Amino acid sequence: MTTLPDWLVERIALDEVPAASKSRVDRADANDIAARVAAVRADNEAELAAYPPGPAIAQIEARIARAKQRRRVRRLGLLGLTTAAAAAIVLVVGTRHVSTDRAGGSLGSSDADVTRVKGATRLSAFRQAGDKVEKLDEDALVKGGDLIQLRYNAGGRPFGVIASVDGAGVVTLHHPVSEDAPPEATALAPKTTSLPNAYSLDDAPEFERFFFITADHPIDVKGSLEALRAFARRTDSASASLDLPADMHQSSLRLRKPSTRKPTP
Repeated sequence: MTTLPDWLVERIALDEVPAASKSRVDRADANDIAARVAAVRADNEAELAAYPPGPAIAQIEARIARAKQRRRVRRLGLLGLTTAAAAAIVLVVGTRHVSTDRAGGSLGSSDADVTRVKGATRLSAFRQAGDKVEKLDEDALVKGGDLIQLRYNAGGRPFGVIASVDGAGVVTLHHPVSEDAPPEATALAPKTTSLPNAYSLDDAPEFERFFFITADHPIDVKGSLEALRAFARRTDSASASLDLPADMHQSSLRLRKPSTRKPTP
């Protein structure tokens, strides 16, 4: 009897079984699948209850309000500068990552000590649109220029890499911040945490898919990105799962972009 890996059970719980994995699911014990899916869904519900999106959205909105206030104050001191010079001070041109205010702490975080208990990992995305923030579900429609804030729960696993693959086959690293970072830099917070930088989507077509790779040991960042770049060249990168070692886990969140061709279900 086939024993399914954790990542596939999590996909079953989301009703997102890849076509290539359906025969594998059919060979597994139905009772075991039902029990594990129920456990994953219960864990997800508990995580959402502990860290609901409402407070996170309120915190992001508060950050935006503080940023607007700082910009208003800054503009008072820039009246003698040209518009171009002022823009150069306020904005960092050419980067896809935008720093967010950290004074309020991480989204949905708590100062209480947290014991790592293994469970399902979760990667959430929020879109900042002016003064409003919305939580994005799987296959939510987005467009180039949208500002995305990522939040993760590592499910008790101490190390992880967060990266995205887009419809143009480009891979972008989100955690850690540098491809040259040592494996120890893949350490994760033991509680639900937002990344310190928001991410501005470009105009790549079809989709942007965020991967959260976790493990109980430090992860080779360069090796992970090489694997992701090879994966990004596949025609099924919008829906397939990464081929990872047995001691590593994965989850993903796919956002869709306007296109004449939809990602493979």
